[in-house]
Amino acid sequence: MIRETLNHKNSPVLTSDHWHVLRARWNGDRSGEPLYERTIESEHEDSTSATTAARTLVATFVTEMDGRSRETRDQVLVRRPGYRSLKTAKRTKTRR
Repeated sequence: MIRETLNHKNSPVLTSDHWHVLRARWNGDRSGEPLYERTIESEHEDSTSATTAARTLVATFVTEMDGRSRETRDQVLVRRPGYRSLKTAKRTKTRR
């Protein structure tokens, strides 16, 4: 179940009791450091199915991101059950 709640600093966070795919959309403000509005796109029983869904989601908007700089492209993140993600946050550094 997807829930919106507050963290210990009273900032809005998103969480789910399943593995979930999170999409971070750039808010379009060019004045400062890029900020991203996050939404949970789907929930899954295991990390494998969440990762597959994330890759499928990225494929749906990859051409839309071609014209944007790396700092303003949307991100897709896979999160474990119970992980609290800020609803609005800076760009997440990618692990490779």
